[in-house]
Amino acid sequence: MAVVACGQKEAETMAAGERAAPAAAEKPAHVLLFVMPDKTAPAGLAQMLAGWKSAGALSDVVLVKKYGHEEKPGYDEGFNELAILDFPSESAYEQWRNSEAARLGPDVVASRADVLLDRRTKKNDPSKSIFVISQYESLVSPQEYQDYTDAYIEPNMANQMFSGIMTRYTMYLEREATGGLAHPKAVLVTEYANQAEFDRKKAVKDAYKAVLLSGTHPEWAHINDTKKALRTDKSETYAHPVEL
Repeated sequence: MAVVACGQKEAETMAAGERAAPAAAEKPAHVLLFVMPDKTAPAGLAQMLAGWKSAGALSDVVLVKKYGHEEKPGYDEGFNELAILDFPSESAYEQWRNSEAARLGPDVVASRADVLLDRRTKKNDPSKSIFVISQYESLVSPQEYQDYTDAYIEPNMANQMFSGIMTRYTMYLEREATGGLAHPKAVLVTEYANQAEFDRKKAVKDAYKAVLLSGTHPEWAHINDTKKALRTDKSETYAHPVEL
């Protein structure tokens, strides 16, 4: 009887697992909304995003507004405002795309993106963060950009997080090219805990880069020397969160 009971229990467990499989297969979807530097966000954008979140269409959403940008040759301002939309599933995204996306109007660029890397600390609080959003035109395949992200971006970001200044870093890769570019953009979203920690960014980054280039990390140093073949720098934008 014990054997029969055990077998029955296993069968019930397997059946429960099979019933749960469709829900487990649901993966989140991500959209980046860009209001370009020469455009104005639609009236009530923050309220619109908050409404989608409260209605359950979004699992999370962040809206930020530019307050400055890095000035280098070849760089632009990046954006005026940027919203990061996280959907609980592909079906939730499709429903939003078919019923709500048109409300954004013609001045908002909506781009589907995949997450290549995402790390957040327990102290991450987007409402208090200083956001730094870097955009690059990817010149390689998605898998090659994933490999580059893992081997080159991750060590630098992980060190800044370990130092305590950074509370989040996420690398997105667009599925299709936008903004008149020939290739999809990679978008690195980083959050610094506050202004004081953001002010430490350069010192922390430069000190660790010197270590990585000292000869102890030849793979990282090689990528650093050849990264222009992988992506083209487009912008580095500084932004504050917008309350939703």
